[in-house]
Amino acid sequence: MKVTAWRNGSYGIHVGLPNVRQYFNRSWRSIEVEIDGILQTFRLSRTFWTTCPEFRGKVIGAWLIKNKLAPWPPGRPPQVKLVPLDRNRFRLNKA
Repeated sequence: MKVTAWRNGSYGIHVGLPNVRQYFNRSWRSIEVEIDGILQTFRLSRTFWTTCPEFRGKVIGAWLIKNKLAPWPPGRPPQVKLVPLDRNRFRLNKA
């Protein structure tokens, strides 16, 4: 699925509500994301399901910077791919 980088003090991934509805199970409290071959766990906030469909963490910022995707011009966050693997497990890739 196509998602975008997100920043509001810290870096994250904005999934978007259509992707949340299609690829995420409301019973999940967290997801695992493979980033550069290492599984990282991200907690899903209560508002993930309604108004803030994103997850965040320092490792995401480091990955975006390493891949020259951050920082970005105002209003133009880069698109990346979040590939569903199994249940609550995904892989983050450059678009």
